[in-house]
Amino acid sequence: MDRDLIFWPVAVHLSLLIYLYGWLSLVRWQQRAGKPVAALEGRISDNLSNQFEAPLLFYVIVALLWVENMVSAADIALAWTFAIGRLLHTSVHTLTSTVLMRGGVFTINFLAIYGLWGWFLFRIWNLG
Repeated sequence: MDRDLIFWPVAVHLSLLIYLYGWLSLVRWQQRAGKPVAALEGRISDNLSNQFEAPLLFYVIVALLWVENMVSAADIALAWTFAIGRLLHTSVHTLTSTVLMRGGVFTINFLAIYGLWGWFLFRIWNLG
């Protein structure tokens, strides 16, 4: 398995960050022009802050998997699940105010991250 494939979901998340910074800049520009976008600006800003919380665990596990040459098909599938989950979370968080739906999407991310970490630790303890 090509261990570099684990970086594609990372690239998707980094692209999401770039998109959010651009969107936030545009909305803030509209806000300065007097458009009523304060609620949207707050949701985008909050979501952008969220991108530096759980994803930190994602970046660390991806780096560990790659450095230790332990990237498996399961890791890649879980990494994609996390990246797609972040896209869904951003959509729900910024475009709706449905907390219940946001919680459900967050659960996808939570399970993917802890799946990555659990699978990694299982292999480390059983191979060591």
